[in-house]
Amino acid sequence: MGSLSAGCGGGGGEETTIPTPATTPAATAVAGAGTVGGGQAETIKDVPFSLNTEQIIPPAFEEAYQRGALISVQFYKTTEDPFYPQGLGPDNKVRATMEALRPRYPTIEFFSYDIDNPGTAESSKDLEPGQYGTLAAQLGVGLTPFVAMLAPSGDEYVITNLFQGYVPRPVLSQALFDLSAIQVEDNTSDVDVTLEQIELTDTGGGIEYFTVQNRTSRTVDLQGFSLQVLDPETGEVNPDSPGITINESVKVEPQESVSIGRVPDVVDADGERVVGTFEGGEALDLAPGDQVALLDFGGAVASTITV
Repeated sequence: MGSLSAGCGGGGGEETTIPTPATTPAATAVAGAGTVGGGQAETIKDVPFSLNTEQIIPPAFEEAYQRGALISVQFYKTTEDPFYPQGLGPDNKVRATMEALRPRYPTIEFFSYDIDNPGTAESSKDLEPGQYGTLAAQLGVGLTPFVAMLAPSGDEYVITNLFQGYVPRPVLSQALFDLSAIQVEDNTSDVDVTLEQIELTDTGGGIEYFTVQNRTSRTVDLQGFSLQVLDPETGEVNPDSPGITINESVKVEPQESVSIGRVPDVVDADGERVVGTFEGGEALDLAPGDQVALLDFGGAVASTITV
């Protein structure tokens, strides 16, 4: 059973009400729900959600949605606001909690956005990293911190849990555990690594080097991992499309980042030589706005990035 929480501020016992934009299915469900104390309300069933991909939305979020992944998306405030008398404490606490819990659930795709940074792009591919376009409006974000957990259901998605305002760590932990237990065929890797950067060659749209961060608590060997260009229409990986493969052992220590280059003497953005090399990539012909997926040695999607 999903729950919708509007525990604002420091999580006290007073009941509060979630803003209810008329066009938001989740908000409509809350409006008719009965309170159960502590600012929480429960829904009888999961709330349907359909992403409007015609509007401006983060490409990585759209890719995860199209792939049928389990999704956790959070919105926070990072600057003081006179309409937030509780200050930034609740936002900071929930954000820290979600970051701490994230490594436990590698099969969930996590997205986090500053509510004050929607961006002004005219298309999804023009959004800068961290900008969210219309996503907050589509989800009906009111108070922050805002946490929504989504799972595929048939041809659409459902919101399994939605929280607005301060939420204790045990509640968020249980919600993520329940979400991760949902069986889906989403082809998401269970190795929690992230593509931090891709540097293109000066000509031809090839890859000079790329940087990977290990978000886990164990050493990860990237041998056998590969990069593939995503289909711009479907967001899916075409195994027959040009790509690159890490053909040697490249070990990444916990919470560290490494760069893998086209040739051994490539220097990355930090002025460090790459720690390994890859095969292929000459015919990628990448252009700004293209999406690239990092696949693990089994071919599952570990991370995506827009170049």
